[in-house]
Amino acid sequence: MNEISCTIEAASDFIEAAYLAAFPKVGEAIRSGQFKSALDHYMRKGAAEARLAEPRYQKALAAHQSIRSISSQTSPVQPGQIASGIDVFLVATDEFCCVIGWVDDRGRPLEAISLQLADGGCVRSTQIARCRRADAEAAIGFSFGHLLGFWALIPAALDMASAPGGLIVLHCGDTEITHPASPKLTPAVTLRDTIFEYCANATYFGSPAVEAFIQMGSGVGEGLLRQNKAMSAAICAGAYVERHGPARSIFAASIVVCLYGRLEYFFLQAAFFSAAAGARDYEFIYVCNSPELTEGLQREARIAARQYGLSITLIFLPNNAGFGAANNVAVGQARSDRVLIVNPDVFPRNTQWAQCHADILASLPADQTMLFGAPLFYDDGSLMHGGMFFEIDSGLSVKPSGFIHQDLLRVEHYGKGAPPDLPAYQGSGRVPAVTGAFISADRGWFERLGGFSEEYVFGHYEDADLCLKSWQAGQPVWRHDIPMWHLEGKGSVRRAPHEGGSIVNRWHFTSTWLDVVAADFCGPAPARIYS
Repeated sequence: MNEISCTIEAASDFIEAAYLAAFPKVGEAIRSGQFKSALDHYMRKGAAEARLAEPRYQKALAAHQSIRSISSQTSPVQPGQIASGIDVFLVATDEFCCVIGWVDDRGRPLEAISLQLADGGCVRSTQIARCRRADAEAAIGFSFGHLLGFWALIPAALDMASAPGGLIVLHCGDTEITHPASPKLTPAVTLRDTIFEYCANATYFGSPAVEAFIQMGSGVGEGLLRQNKAMSAAICAGAYVERHGPARSIFAASIVVCLYGRLEYFFLQAAFFSAAAGARDYEFIYVCNSPELTEGLQREARIAARQYGLSITLIFLPNNAGFGAANNVAVGQARSDRVLIVNPDVFPRNTQWAQCHADILASLPADQTMLFGAPLFYDDGSLMHGGMFFEIDSGLSVKPSGFIHQDLLRVEHYGKGAPPDLPAYQGSGRVPAVTGAFISADRGWFERLGGFSEEYVFGHYEDADLCLKSWQAGQPVWRHDIPMWHLEGKGSVRRAPHEGGSIVNRWHFTSTWLDVVAADFCGPAPARIYS
């Protein structure tokens, strides 16, 4: 038996969806073109690392098999009928639901899905995304190029508990395929995370990036954004606020930090920022998207306020509202006219940061200080961020019927990896955008722009969106020299649903800003900024 055969035999329990859920970075590598699929990664790398034996894969495999065992409700198929199956019907306990399944609709395309209850209630949705389903392909005979899998967002859930005995109806042309509706009730946030994880793990025949954009454009993308925004608003409405340290009615500025998943940098950040002369003229506002951190954060805040003499406001949210919505809530609690959005893994490089920030505000014209960022550095001293610019990727997906082209916006950082003393990234200058890891903004201007757009899921692209809104409203974005360390990606955790959120966010950002970027902001030296 050759090496490849041995690897395939050893991977008899290999499940692509479980592998991607357990190792989310594999999905990133596939999307960047390093690997063709999850199986390709396993055969080239994962098998040698015994990844199928790892506890996280076994846990993901068990979860995958649990979903499959919920139903796999495949109707008996007679000649001329359409084969299909419902894997799971998830119903949020408040207002929306999701159906995941597959259908062999090669002759009669799936156009809509409806829920019908025994009491006559009915809701119909065309918010359907398609993806590959290897198991269905194996069951009915492989047909290259046709996506058999689907997941559909139903924007208004029916009262499934009080009116049992309903049906899920797949509308394929003039044919209706019915399955018994066996709902699994789940909290809205759990359903949200499940949908985005499924989105992250979805596979296609062509380019993953292009194909994902096509699916988002089918109506699912807009539905996800609406549901996420409504959910974030509901979470933020339950905010709980407490204050520690010296009480003042107004501060020179408010440093806003959004926490998610990790607390270990809290005390270190307080120590670094408080070491500067003038730091006590700043208040610190921590907004927490992780309820499980509540007790530890309260304890750390009490100690930091006492030891460093800082004024610290804590805002606890009952669940993850996302980066944009959480920061907007925090800005609403600020007791100053200047807000600094700072990541939990960002630290000043010297003890003059507060005076430097104050001097910039005092000495420069207002249009240079309304919204600006700062150079950020890796822990090895090299430059991580000297501002951001935009590129347009020309995505191409190969289909049996031809090629599909899709432009996709990409955000890049000026000077990434450059030596720390490179003159091009020192001093002040206009830039297309700055990262949300450090933004200093006039509070009135920030609020006039609507703050961060809350449609963006979890966190990604809302900083670039804010900057483009500022440019469109007539206010340039600047970079000024307040050097900061940034331990990129260390201040929070990243899970599989976040990868799905990033896919939706890139689609939304591209849909919103592609024409504007193409006309005025494309490339590292766009004419509108550097003419």
